Amino acid sequence: MTGTTRVTIRDVARKAGVSVTTVSHALNGKGQIRPETRERIRKVASSLGYRPSRAAQALRRSRTGTIALILPSSGSRAEEREMISLDYYMAIASACAQGAFSHGYSLVLPPRLTTADEWRVLAPDGVVLCDPAMNDERIDLLEELGVPVVSIERDSGRPERPYYVAGDNVGNMNDVLTHLHGVGARRSALLWAESSWSWTLDSRDAYERWCAAKGHDPIVAPVSLNQLESDSYRASSALLESERPPDAVIASAERYAEGLLHACRERGLRVPDDLMVVSGIDNHLLQQHDPSITAIDLDPSAQALAAVAMLHDRLEGVEVTEPRIVPSKLRIRRSTQPG
Repeated sequence: MTGTTRVTIRDVARKAGVSVTTVSHALNGKGQIRPETRERIRKVASSLGYRPSRAAQALRRSRTGTIALILPSSGSRAEEREMISLDYYMAIASACAQGAFSHGYSLVLPPRLTTADEWRVLAPDGVVLCDPAMNDERIDLLEELGVPVVSIERDSGRPERPYYVAGDNVGNMNDVLTHLHGVGARRSALLWAESSWSWTLDSRDAYERWCAAKGHDPIVAPVSLNQLESDSYRASSALLESERPPDAVIASAERYAEGLLHACRERGLRVPDDLMVVSGIDNHLLQQHDPSITAIDLDPSAQALAAVAMLHDRLEGVEVTEPRIVPSKLRIRRSTQPG
């Protein structure tokens, strides 16, 4: 075969001198075929560069060969576009596409679907769901349709459900606070992402527990997930103008740090000498900022690949009994190195 012509199963059958059915059985480990015949057919297929059609394989298995990725939806279409533009979710989408392909699937990124009929039209074999809400109704809907779901971060209303991949949210917060305390911070505030997402609840709980253990007053400023930078700017301004402003701020969600830094610039505050800053989610802007911003590297690509692998296990009937926790890394930079 030459040029760009795709080698078909008929080409293999013609070259091997057998029927198309015999080739299919030989390559799929089915049928009553002599071992030497099976091996000869496989060698012929390899020499011709034959690759099975994914569409045909999916049809035989009553599948579409697709995995859907659902990213968070916080409100309007503009806010949804802001979410998908974040480094964290972009890395997840890219790695999910890579992982899906390696397992023989294509990745689709659907619009917001709310009804069973809409999901039946899309008909994915499985779904990776990022940041489910508490008792997320989409999990119930999809599982009732026979579509397995694996989430990145757990559903906080279903602690017993093992089908999720997550970061060590409690450990990450403890690492941040221990680092800040070690470099002199005594009034560390938290710009808290106000939602029922599990990582936000875990992070706040860990923060308050750490403060209680150290005898520090917790300083929690709730921030919405609708307009990330502008809402964090307003919350940060209120913190910095309070009677007892913090000496360090943990900006829990991506782009919260940008709003915080804007508020600092307006007030002539220097980072890190007047205020130390940590971001709960790393991105390329924080690395390039002057000074560079300390942040938690959640390794979203590893989270995505682990989620796709778990979903593949579920699709293949492999029992999944526990979640997967992906290690994170605190990237210490200039914003928490005063002097």
